[in-house]
Amino acid sequence: MKVLGICSGRKNGNTEIMMKEAFMAIEEKCGAECQLVRLQEAEIRKCVGCETCMVNHLKGNWDFRCVHKNGTDHFYFIEQLMREADAIIVSSPAYNLLPTGPMITFLNKLHASGNYRDMVHKNNKIGAAFSIGGTDWTNFTLNFCKMAAMEFCGSYEALVDAVHFDFVPSVAAVVLEDEMIARMHKFGENIADALLMKEKGEKPSYVGTKGVCPDCHGNMLEIREDGVYCPQCLTKAKLSLVNDELMVEFTEEEMAKNRWSKWGQDLHDNNIRKGHMKAAQGKDIIAEKRKKYAAYERAVVLPELIKE
Repeated sequence: MKVLGICSGRKNGNTEIMMKEAFMAIEEKCGAECQLVRLQEAEIRKCVGCETCMVNHLKGNWDFRCVHKNGTDHFYFIEQLMREADAIIVSSPAYNLLPTGPMITFLNKLHASGNYRDMVHKNNKIGAAFSIGGTDWTNFTLNFCKMAAMEFCGSYEALVDAVHFDFVPSVAAVVLEDEMIARMHKFGENIADALLMKEKGEKPSYVGTKGVCPDCHGNMLEIREDGVYCPQCLTKAKLSLVNDELMVEFTEEEMAKNRWSKWGQDLHDNNIRKGHMKAAQGKDIIAEKRKKYAAYERAVVLPELIKE
């Protein structure tokens, strides 16, 4: 068994220390081979648009590759490690409410990478996520890491644990927090238990920090004109007030129509098809009208960088 950690913190910083504590527990309990990727050290070329990937995806062409060729960055090297892993752990410190930029860039690039998603849908990988912040300005970090873990593993049923910690701003200072380290050891044990259950053909359940949404376990709600939704899954919720306590209910009917269900993904793909069809039909108009904006050049000229 193999476990891969996607670590978006600094080398031997809090996030990496926590990952290694989880690895130690995994190795002790089930003997899985553990390794981590330091995204801060990896070269990942940024996505410049989704047309090539999505059009090939919609055509069912699973053999296509990024326009940034294999070997021009570390993306496909990391993707291959993910393909081979039985469990994937996503982790990041909080930078201004969000995970770090490299994590966001990597998720963007993996979203429609060849046959990766089709492969992980069939493999039933185990997923987990954790994050840490210097203060409590961290609201979106764990939700994003959970979403990334579930996307990397191909299913919202893949997630077995998720946890977040606040108020550890200094490098490696998490080692002073015995309860946090103990929770990360338990985090690793939970992943090991899930791997052992998978080996037996059993289905592990989510044991992480409880959220509002039963699918993504997120803790956010979005108010729209037609109701209240989980902003991540776009599952519609029913709200009620019972003894001054806010109650949130998600029905089976609404959960079957969430963003990540077959219904939701088909709707997404069909909307993309409609958009491309409209653009194809209007390509001559687009080409003509675009000239005005191409001629209206206001972009600054960036200076040459100093090479270290």
